[in-house]
Amino acid sequence: MDFIKISDLAYDEFKKFLTENKITYPAIRIYLEGMSCHGPCFNISADSKTENDLIQRVKDIDFIVNKDLFIQFSGFIFLCGSENGLGGFTIEPVFKPDIPSNCGSCHGCEN
Repeated sequence: MDFIKISDLAYDEFKKFLTENKITYPAIRIYLEGMSCHGPCFNISADSKTENDLIQRVKDIDFIVNKDLFIQFSGFIFLCGSENGLGGFTIEPVFKPDIPSNCGSCHGCEN
């Protein structure tokens, strides 16, 4: 089951990042770092697959995600800096939950 969408450009930039930083990995795990007033925040780490995970091979990189996280967000879109305009990698959920406008979880909205 495919749970990650990644363009060739984002894949190439990510592969270069892994190589330049000498990051060895059995697989790259996508996980929920937390929630903010802008929605869910995801991160990645080098990890191994467990029985509760889905795995998807993209060229020569295996991505893994917990099955429950996939169900909650319907998959993920991996973007590189030139695609998201932020200069770094981001992971966006396919399904983004509604966040109350008065969440109060950070001070970024007060500017």
